[in-house]
Amino acid sequence: MPLFNSSNKALLNAVIERFPDGIALFQSTIAQPLFINDSFAALVGMAKDALLSGSSRFPFAIPAQGGQRISYRTPLRTVTLDCRVFPVKVEDERYTALTIRDVTETALKESLLVEKEERLRLAFQGSRDGIWDWDLKTGKMHFSKEWKMMIGCAESDVTDHPDAWFKRVHDSDMPALQSAIQDHLRGKTPQFKCEYRILHKDFTYRWMLCSGAAINGTDNRPARLTGVQVDITTQKENENHHKQALEDLQLALTSERLLMQELDRKNKELTELSITDGLTKLFNHRFLQERFDYEFGRAKRYNQTLSCLLIDIDFFKKINDSYGHQFGDCVLRDLSRILKENSRETDICGRYGGEEFMIVTAQPLEDALKFAQKLHSAVGNYPFSDGNTTIKVTISVGLSDYRSEIKTKQEMIERADNALYQAKHDGRNTIRQWKEKNDEEDRTIDPKAIQSLKDRFNELTEEVRTTYIESTNALVNAIDAKDHYTREHSQNVANYATALAKAIKLPEKMVETIRNAALLHDVGKIGIAQEILLKDGPLTNEEFEVMKRHPVIGINILKDVKFLEKEQPIILHHHERFDGRGYPHGLKGFEIPLGARILTVVDAYDAMTTDRPYRKALTKEVATEELRKGIGKQFSEELVSVFIGTLG
Repeated sequence: MPLFNSSNKALLNAVIERFPDGIALFQSTIAQPLFINDSFAALVGMAKDALLSGSSRFPFAIPAQGGQRISYRTPLRTVTLDCRVFPVKVEDERYTALTIRDVTETALKESLLVEKEERLRLAFQGSRDGIWDWDLKTGKMHFSKEWKMMIGCAESDVTDHPDAWFKRVHDSDMPALQSAIQDHLRGKTPQFKCEYRILHKDFTYRWMLCSGAAINGTDNRPARLTGVQVDITTQKENENHHKQALEDLQLALTSERLLMQELDRKNKELTELSITDGLTKLFNHRFLQERFDYEFGRAKRYNQTLSCLLIDIDFFKKINDSYGHQFGDCVLRDLSRILKENSRETDICGRYGGEEFMIVTAQPLEDALKFAQKLHSAVGNYPFSDGNTTIKVTISVGLSDYRSEIKTKQEMIERADNALYQAKHDGRNTIRQWKEKNDEEDRTIDPKAIQSLKDRFNELTEEVRTTYIESTNALVNAIDAKDHYTREHSQNVANYATALAKAIKLPEKMVETIRNAALLHDVGKIGIAQEILLKDGPLTNEEFEVMKRHPVIGINILKDVKFLEKEQPIILHHHERFDGRGYPHGLKGFEIPLGARILTVVDAYDAMTTDRPYRKALTKEVATEELRKGIGKQFSEELVSVFIGTLG
């Protein structure tokens, strides 16, 4: 009888015949088949006609209704089939359908997986290491008794969730553990391996070495991840002890650098990094002390000569304040090179701290004094420059030598330091060697007369200072007078600056310094061409670049006036901006001297509230609002707030 009566009979028959699963159709009970497709005959290894005619029987027993997996032997292999039997109704006729699918390979893989699991079970029982097994499909984990004992836990203390593992791992080690697991599961590594710290029940961390491998499931994707955990805490402690011992050895070798020429290039590089100052490339303070200890012990043991030179740059703070810290660093580097180039190979040159340097030499005192004079001359004749600015620098030198009554190297350093103090007290730019204090000489000196003379000199200095400021201020006023719009500008700025300095409770001397700097802040405009200075209208870019030079011109005018040295950094930097976009050095924030930050605010306010050819003066309200807008950009917030408060 025909199987299909619809118009697509041929199409349906073609699909069924070529379907990869075997299909057979029986009358209501399973007996002789009515229909078998080609795949069915191929799967059972028999001729289709023989099965349909009944001359050949199926090689297996057909199951009842439902599904079942059956196996049967062939001459070449064992075949495993998934069989399904179910009823089918076609045009009121009842049939029974049988489908079969070859699952031989799948069954073999499952069998191997069961075998592997049995091996793992036996390994669990026999291993002393902590064994774990993670079912990636269910998310459950099994931890062996030994694994739990490693972290001091009983069987019931550890759940079968991965968090029982991961939440105990040290936070710093967790990223590496997760990365190692993911790399292995993605096939990037043949084996999962990682070292990490895990929290013990006693709240200490133990070091563990964990290794494992993934087991693929029937879909050829990781189904399980299993491995072992080994406690390597003792091994890690031994490694740390060895590492510490190695560091101690390296330090000892560093202290004897001159005696260890056989060290290879790499060790020398590492040693250099640990014993040198990063900026000057001379020995750092720590290594300088170590080498001094060694040389002092040698001199004391064999009664040999040893001298110590302490060298200090004169007025270094003023150099930093006037030309910026980058230029100051340039001076330190150049001075270090001069010291090194003029020293012997066996002399120990180092940066003692800040702008102070130390040289330890085996020369006797007389030769060491000549050596100090050579250094003093070399520094004094050298033009210190960064390519834009060139200045002369002087040094003060204190000198001491080893004598039998000296017990420690610290005594030698203190003597050199006292000599250096004397050199600075005597006017700087000089060399002094340590001498014992002469009490008899002190009794012949009249301290009251000396103090009286000092007081008189101070009075004369203050008079000269006042006269100089007044004279210079007269010149500035003369410049202001040429321009109707800037008349009395310097005096206004001085008044505003004084009020602001007092409002933030600065010491009286500092208030006076800021006032003087305010009076002289535009003295450099003397060197600006009048066509630029008195121009009616905004300046061009080129003209503004010329105008920006007036702070530096002002400092060049005042730099040799010693009693105005405190005012000079304020004058130089009064056009710096809080955001670092000002001039001449682009200082930023609190790198700018406080006095200069004050002048920046009050100078801007007076400029805004003064008529200009190209605009009318702003009102107080508009000008103060502009100051607020400039907070954090041009001005300091604290100073703007206080200044506005002083305006009433």
